[in-house]
Amino acid sequence: MRNHFFIVSAVLLTGLVAALVLHPGWHSWLLAALILPLVGWGLVDALQTSSNLRRTYPIFGSLSELLEKQRHVVQEVLLLDRKEGRPFNWIQKEIAYKRADDEHKSQPFGTQLDYGSVGREWLAHSAFPATAVEDDFRLLVGGAECDRPYSVSRLNIGGMSYGSISSHATQALNGGAALGGFAHNTGEGGLTPHHEKFGGDLIFQIGTGYFGCRTEDGRFDPDRFAEIAERETVKMVEIKISQGAKPGYGAILPAKKNTEEIAAYRGVEAGTEVLSPPHHSAFEDADGLIAFIRQLRDLSGGKPIGIKLCLGTPEEFDSLAQAFHAADSLPDFITIDGGEGGTGAAHLDSLHWVGMPMAEALHHAHQTLRRHGLRERTRLFAGGKILTSFDMAKVISLGADACFSARGMMLALGCVQSLKCNLDTCPTGITTMDPQRVRSLVVADKKVRVANFHKNTLHGLRELLTAAGLRSLSELRKDRIYRRVSETEVRSFAEIYPDIYG
Repeated sequence: MRNHFFIVSAVLLTGLVAALVLHPGWHSWLLAALILPLVGWGLVDALQTSSNLRRTYPIFGSLSELLEKQRHVVQEVLLLDRKEGRPFNWIQKEIAYKRADDEHKSQPFGTQLDYGSVGREWLAHSAFPATAVEDDFRLLVGGAECDRPYSVSRLNIGGMSYGSISSHATQALNGGAALGGFAHNTGEGGLTPHHEKFGGDLIFQIGTGYFGCRTEDGRFDPDRFAEIAERETVKMVEIKISQGAKPGYGAILPAKKNTEEIAAYRGVEAGTEVLSPPHHSAFEDADGLIAFIRQLRDLSGGKPIGIKLCLGTPEEFDSLAQAFHAADSLPDFITIDGGEGGTGAAHLDSLHWVGMPMAEALHHAHQTLRRHGLRERTRLFAGGKILTSFDMAKVISLGADACFSARGMMLALGCVQSLKCNLDTCPTGITTMDPQRVRSLVVADKKVRVANFHKNTLHGLRELLTAAGLRSLSELRKDRIYRRVSETEVRSFAEIYPDIYG
């Protein structure tokens, strides 16, 4: 094929020269404008050494590689049906889009999901639906050691750092939180003016890099933390021990994304690659974590302090609960992040094969805390692929008190699931620092969509409770959720995830 290209190119160039000499009109120059770029393109492919495909098949190899790189976009737009697509199919995305648009919240002609497929889940309704749901879908967070408890919504924005998402995306999320009265988790990238643009309630997240409250050598700085935690907009603090999509791994901020602005907020040197270690330097074990929680609670003036982690071995979480019990001290909330959680970028193996899934992790955490007599003293948050009202119902039935949604909020911002988050080429201006792309995200419009998504998702949860004949979330139990476990067998969550400790 490569030799054939050289022969064809020689013939075309000979013919082009002849045409220009014998018929030097505009037609010949138009022909030259078409032929020369193609020949040049082919020569570059044929002579380069990095790609076998392009070297063997000039031009066609480049087209093949282009389609390979853009295959997800092509599939999403043209080839997939409504039940296909990952991490969310079109049916799930459409629910998020419609709720964000605040219109057309119905669908005709029945479900397109297969009720007979293994893994299919549903809510058991009642023949006598509830006449009213007496639940404001809010929750007070703050245990006996907390002086300033916070009333949080049952659905909140999951942690997304400025730098991972754009300034406009961050502002729109905060604006939505302010409009809807729910909380905006800052992510571990520090607190910025973009997070405070509209005065929405904030959950300040601290990761292993201690961005925004770190010393020059990357350790925790109590004074800088206190300056942030004492702000009125900061309602709670979350210590990120691990993240569902990359548990046990640190994070990388590429040098090209580490702008002067981002470096200033994070407390690092601009233009350098910044590595977050996989472990905290402020503590090394459960006892150290308990002491760190107490320190943050004091520095924040008594605000709720929580931890976020993806479960590894069940025994490790059991040991953590034992330490909480022995010290008679524990976090005000614990966020369980499922292994199916999302991220802007993660290690290939970690993303696919590390971390306990949400349902199993949440059930184990809930049961373990009950066994140690701690469950009533803390709140459980759930995060990891929570998008619909039914997703919320499932995790609440397994023991969660409230939920975080990150990708759901991104869809409300206009995300099209192009999977360009780690390339700085997001077409919707959400996960890029490119100024032109960022400007395409209009904050005034998108903050309303975020608030709408939150409002309508909770409205959908209220409708589910009504259909089940329940008056509040406290009545939602595992025996109300069913799953098909084989072609001939159906089990309730109460059977799949039985109470272990009474």
